Amino acid sequence: MVALAVAATTLAGCQNGKANTAQPAAVPAASSAPAASSAPAASGVAELSADKILKQAREALDEAGSYRAKGKMVQDGQKTEIDLKVDGKSFTGSLSFGGAEVELLVIGGKKYLRPNEKFWVMSAGAQQGKSMAQLIGDRWVAGVDDDKSLEDLFAIGDVDAVLKPTGKLSKGAEKEIDGVPAIALKDAADPDSTLYIATTGEPYPLRLTGKGGSALVFSDFGETFDDIEKPAADEVVDLGKLAGK
Repeated sequence: MVALAVAATTLAGCQNGKANTAQPAAVPAASSAPAASSAPAASGVAELSADKILKQAREALDEAGSYRAKGKMVQDGQKTEIDLKVDGKSFTGSLSFGGAEVELLVIGGKKYLRPNEKFWVMSAGAQQGKSMAQLIGDRWVAGVDDDKSLEDLFAIGDVDAVLKPTGKLSKGAEKEIDGVPAIALKDAADPDSTLYIATTGEPYPLRLTGKGGSALVFSDFGETFDDIEKPAADEVVDLGKLAGK
């Protein structure tokens, strides 16, 4: 389950002036689902194989149509804050690392990002980064759909990538997550991470945890997110047009 870790590493790689696409070992996070007012009956999910449990969790998210994931990832002692709202193939999210911040938006199949000055400086160097920040201001940047260096950042909005294991899955212990009964899934290739799936009600992913205090919380299943909307034309700068393409 590497997509979030790769996105965090890509953001961290901006310090070196280029994206770092190495896939780190651990995907940490924590998640929560709505607590029930009365204890519903077990769904039978816990009796399934680990692979089938993950499949049912993926299908439950598909049926819900939308969800939120919020928390932090810690890689090599560095913390990346994540806040993500997903609605089908569209999403909006933010990542922050060491003062660098970037907002991401995908809507209608088109990608946008809105970095702060620190992000530009970390990505392009002090002089060029400050120039880019002044030129673009607080507008969204378009024209990045085919930029391979940004693919890992935008992968955080792809639930298939977020929930994709890197090794063989196995079942772990059952426990309550924020009052909801759940079962743990362990990834043999990423032993520090644990994904918890609800075993009552819908089998939503509840929490993804890992080393270093990383934690990502899943919530707001089926909610409508009004901030997933196409920006106005005067709020967008097309990088391709700036470069004369």
